[in-house]
Amino acid sequence: MVRTAQFSVDAFVGAAIALVADDGPGAASIPAIARRVGAPTGSLYHRFPSKAAVLAAAWAEVQGDFIAALVPPLCEARADLAALTLVEWARAKPLRARFLLLNDFDSLVEGAALPDELRATLARQEETLDLAFRALLGGTADAEVEARLRFQVFDGPIAMLRPHLLSRGAVPGFVDAMVADLHGGIRLERVA
Repeated sequence: MVRTAQFSVDAFVGAAIALVADDGPGAASIPAIARRVGAPTGSLYHRFPSKAAVLAAAWAEVQGDFIAALVPPLCEARADLAALTLVEWARAKPLRARFLLLNDFDSLVEGAALPDELRATLARQEETLDLAFRALLGGTADAEVEARLRFQVFDGPIAMLRPHLLSRGAVPGFVDAMVADLHGGIRLERVA
């Protein structure tokens, strides 16, 4: 008789996301992740070689979701819509937003070796986001334009979201208005 796995990879990844989002990276120990799933610690090690691998898989899961939301407006050269999409993504998925936007990948994995397949997935995700951002830039190589767009699309909206994510409060509507104002006040001159 074939024995099916009782605890899924997705369950461990979800537990890691929740632990980091709720209590920070230090809370996501192997025993804590297993306990959250209701699994023995060994069951987690059958699926992941290390704590860093679980956290990297969680990062890939959440970052992939984030990128999937932002790529369409970036590729349409809609910086304003991309920024508002980021805010809406955080509002709709606060746990994931706290995990991704309040943490740093390098701090999560602490330089640990990761499986090649996982590293390749993360590299593809970064390349996808970079290509979409390059589409938004429209061929310009102007460093100031690039810096302004990074601020408009990513840094500014994330800074506006941060206090609400930290307090675990709802993202108020005025954040959308602030992001819209940010885009209304800065003009981008595209270089053909």
